[in-house]
Amino acid sequence: MAEQTINLEQEKMLFERLKKDPEAIGEVYDRYSKQLYSYLLKRCGHKETAEDLVAQSFMKLLESAPNLEWRGVPVSAWLYRVATNALADHWRSSATRKSTSLDDDDEGWDPPAPDDTSWLAEMSIEGDRLKAAMNQLSKRDQEVLALKFYTGLATEEIAVELSISNNHAAVLIYRALGRMRKLLIQTTN
Repeated sequence: MAEQTINLEQEKMLFERLKKDPEAIGEVYDRYSKQLYSYLLKRCGHKETAEDLVAQSFMKLLESAPNLEWRGVPVSAWLYRVATNALADHWRSSATRKSTSLDDDDEGWDPPAPDDTSWLAEMSIEGDRLKAAMNQLSKRDQEVLALKFYTGLATEEIAVELSISNNHAAVLIYRALGRMRKLLIQTTN
């Protein structure tokens, strides 16, 4: 708990510097850009789009910094919210969706050809099913699952991000997964 307090104190100092010194954006960028990029890439599946959205998020931070108010949460929480909103705007304005590439590590699985329409249709349906289930979850569950699976944060990092204990973070992840599993089972029956 003392480590979380120190981290929040450091975050507050960075936050205050950011409000007065635009060059502090570099430190924020160094600290969070890779995680934010990973989060967005997992959600949109398109490298260039993820890069653009990261840039938009940091531009928004730079523009908004003088007017932001400290609320006891890390700067990254603000960035993830802006990035999530930017991605939602992107999907609304985009006529096509990009698909993510699959890992070829599984030797027992022969991936389908890129132009296999039945596979593309099946993956689109599964993607829609996952998104629909995710959208039915509470905002808190969505946030926890996004941090865990889209961003790839460890439970301890999620705990710091949400300013909660490691055990509480683990319980939130477990329960959110249970609710997601239940929704997916309901849609197949």
